[in-house]
This record gives sequence, structure tokens and C-alpha cells, in this order.
Amino acid sequence: MDHLDEMVAERVQHVLAKRGVALNDLVKHTGMPAAVLRRRLAAQGSFTLCELARIAAFAGCRTAELIPRTGQR
Repeated sequence: MDHLDEMVAERVQHVLAKRGVALNDLVKHTGMPAAVLRRRLAAQGSFTLCELARIAAFAGCRTAELIPRTGQR
């Protein structure tokens, strides 16, 4: 599961950077505590599907873009 957490965290970070989303703005929009969000982005725990959906909505992408496909690295 750790590897999946790393892959998801990497994809989330990539999308946020690509769209210029600031961590503080994401915290406000998702309602996630900053410390929890930082841990998830460091792959120290798993994002829930609900969290990924809120991140995707704020970043203007589809939730599926944040979830790796089978066989994807």
C-alpha cells in the first residue's frame, strides 16, 4: 500500500504544481488540516477518495487523474 500512497501523492503534487495551487488555498477548500494534508502529500498515509475528489474539484481536474492506473508507475 505504501507504494500506492507514494504514487497518488506524486500525482496530486504534480497536478497542484501544474495548476499553481497553493497549499494554504487547498487547506481552505478541502477543510483538511494542514498537517494531515502535508502528511498525505509526503505519502505518510492514504488519501481517501472523498479527499481526492475535493482536491480534484479545486484543482480543476478529474479525480481519475489523481489515481494511477493498473501497471502505471
